[in-house]
Amino acid sequence: MSRVAMLIPLLGLVAVQDILTGVFGAPSIVATMIASRAMGPRSAILLSTLAQLIGPFLFGVAVATAVGAEIVEANIITPMMLYAALGSTVFWMLFSWYVRIPSSSTHALIGGLVGAVVAGYGPAAIHGSGLLKILVSLTLTAPLGIFGGYLIARGCYWLAKNATPHINQRFNQGQLIVAIFLGFAVGSSNAQNAMGITILCLLATGFLSQFEVPIWVVAASAVCLALGNLIGGMRVMKTVGMQFFRIRPLHGFSAEFSSTAIIIASSLMGGDVSTTHVTSMSIIGAGAAERLSIVRWGFVQRVLLTWVVTIPSTALVAGILYLTLGMLGME
Repeated sequence: MSRVAMLIPLLGLVAVQDILTGVFGAPSIVATMIASRAMGPRSAILLSTLAQLIGPFLFGVAVATAVGAEIVEANIITPMMLYAALGSTVFWMLFSWYVRIPSSSTHALIGGLVGAVVAGYGPAAIHGSGLLKILVSLTLTAPLGIFGGYLIARGCYWLAKNATPHINQRFNQGQLIVAIFLGFAVGSSNAQNAMGITILCLLATGFLSQFEVPIWVVAASAVCLALGNLIGGMRVMKTVGMQFFRIRPLHGFSAEFSSTAIIIASSLMGGDVSTTHVTSMSIIGAGAAERLSIVRWGFVQRVLLTWVVTIPSTALVAGILYLTLGMLGME
């Protein structure tokens, strides 16, 4: 099989994964704005699409490098491993979308990559320090979202304690500004996952000799992510925005501000994050700042369960896919 024939299906899978990530990323940016009536659904989707198209060009490629070069040795990856990793990721994302849970494409991709490599070379092929860095980032940033959302909301309550109901308009105006930066942050973080796996595809098929991110890869990742944001996400948007509690302008502003700060800081440091989980947990923190009882904890438990099971599940599926492809002689 020629190098081109191997590469094109891999890039197609990356594009599907990136577009689906855009579908999941839409509620991360706009759910609180819509739920708090800061902006209508169409305007919010257009705003977030433009922000995600621009975001991947703003904050470097530290996360892409972490995903593509720090978890495994890039030059040992084979096309079949990438087929298995991406196939597992896409399967999990579609399954999560079907059952209407805000799962994490980042968790799915990391799990798929680890599962495929372990199936091919064993656990020794995984860079423990790189994987630990990713897992620590994924694990800590979601609780930080709760903490950040809570603190910012409490601060907003204190500042607005003597204000008239007109203050809600100010919080909605603040949401519009913060949402633009949240879109940049989410776009950068999510697109870098696609960039990292794209470079592994180019290395595995011999089109690159060392890990580097050409500008066309950045642009392609940005376009696919923005396209996914534009054409989908309405089902998941409703889930994220409405099932936690009734979101008001103060909650929306606090959750967006917390999410933006955490995602940008993590991206600049090369720490991968689940933007879906960070934004979801920030919403929880903002609601808990008013009172714990208004949060619909049953749905929160479903989100957290999905958070825990995604990486092992996608790793298992990727391992099975890799072994199956091997038995079919598709190496």
